[in-house]
Amino acid sequence: MIHEQKLEVLMTREFKKHSANTIVDDDTGTKYLVFGKYEITQTAEGFVVSDWYSAIHCFSAKRIALSWCIADKYQRYNLSNNLVILDRRQQVLKTDIYCSRKTAEVSGHESFYEIVNTKMQPKIDMLESVTAELEKCVNSAKYLQIRGFHNETARTSGS
Repeated sequence: MIHEQKLEVLMTREFKKHSANTIVDDDTGTKYLVFGKYEITQTAEGFVVSDWYSAIHCFSAKRIALSWCIADKYQRYNLSNNLVILDRRQQVLKTDIYCSRKTAEVSGHESFYEIVNTKMQPKIDMLESVTAELEKCVNSAKYLQIRGFHNETARTSGS
């Protein structure tokens, strides 16, 4: 019993010491505590990132939400802002394309469907461009995180 209490105290202390570098999920996989500062919650709309005070943004994917947390942690505010802007733009474009295509499908006229698809092509191209730029931002955040793990001079010892 005493050994279990000592182990629990030790684990709690070590977790608190390293919480700024950990990502912990609950057992359901719908909520993540990131770096001891952010919470990512999966909802029907997407992945909501919040801090202790308020919700920040609802991202379309978990990896984008986590990338935002990484960028904010390392104070790369341009990167974190770009992630929010590009994710929002991607969501709007996807919704616009989806709605236009559904409208064309429901109309039942093949000529109307072709016209809508032709008019949607610039938006599809824009979506591909935004998606590629968003992927670059995610990769930049991934690089920041990996560099943080491997940058020995940036680490502090346990004492």
